[in-house]
Amino acid sequence: MSTAIDNVDPTERTETIEISKGWFVALGVFLILTGTGALVFPMVATLSIEILTGLTLVTAGFLTFVHAFSARRWRGFAIELVLALLYMAGGAFFLIDPLAGMLTLTIMLGAFFAADGVTRVMLAFRIKPDRAWVFFLGTGLLSALLGALVLLGLPSGFSLAFLGIIVGINLILTGISFLFCTVRVDDAEPSSLGSAPTS
Repeated sequence: MSTAIDNVDPTERTETIEISKGWFVALGVFLILTGTGALVFPMVATLSIEILTGLTLVTAGFLTFVHAFSARRWRGFAIELVLALLYMAGGAFFLIDPLAGMLTLTIMLGAFFAADGVTRVMLAFRIKPDRAWVFFLGTGLLSALLGALVLLGLPSGFSLAFLGIIVGINLILTGISFLFCTVRVDDAEPSSLGSAPTS
């Protein structure tokens, strides 16, 4: 039984694959370049994240405010209104004082890593002697150490750039992943083009 894919002209299928490869390559290269820029200028990346966080909070607060007044008869009207004001106040804090916003984000990140590490270590001893307990112990200690380094590095200013470094590494790894997708497309191309329609 033939399918819609089998009935597609091989030339059109080739063009589709080439277009897909082009987008994968373009996106991968863009993400790698952006990630490299974040690593070279980590403070700029951190500031960008801080501004984006502020804009997101202000937007969320405005939309929550609009929704609250559109549903004034709802029993949660007053609480939703307070929530909207909190969103907008938090967003304004990040936008009015970017340096303080960067410091706040960094402290939150360090506290998260530290708490995550301690929790994993506790989990490791909880599940001992399961085989995975050593893995949880190792990653927990690493996460706790990372959190401590971020928090202790605040006075020197190094920690403020840490968020930008993490974003840069993440973007580069994501870009590499998209480039590897083009390899998968190349591997699939001969088999897809060489298959004859079946009836």
